[in-house]
Amino acid sequence: MKMLRLVPALVLGLALTAGSAVAQSATANDCAWQCSRVNLPLGFSIAEITDDGSFVTLEDGSVWEIRLPQRPVASSWQPGDLVEVRNVHAPVDRFEILLARGDNDRAEARLAGRKQPAEQQGSSNGDSSFAMPASYE
Repeated sequence: MKMLRLVPALVLGLALTAGSAVAQSATANDCAWQCSRVNLPLGFSIAEITDDGSFVTLEDGSVWEIRLPQRPVASSWQPGDLVEVRNVHAPVDRFEILLARGDNDRAEARLAGRKQPAEQQGSSNGDSSFAMPASYE
């Protein structure tokens, strides 16, 4: 009978421990390294590949600079191919994102800017449709 009285106390203790773990993970999101505004991985369709694989534009308008050793891989991709956007666990030279097409085609990338969606480009009055992120200006 005494054991049954301890069960509610144990359940309460476990609930409080789980609550503090959630609070810790919430403060971990105030990160200083590999901070994404979205949870990765994500999948996108390739809109454009330029400069022999140097830059890949995804369907959301994001333009990614591909790390030099992986540019031959990216140059083989085609518009319409699906890529998965992942974090690189050991980034080199701020190439913190991995674009992966299938199981074997992977290229390290960093955000180079954003292109306006096609419906907004017509209203830009000739302004550039490419915006550099603040960290590269």
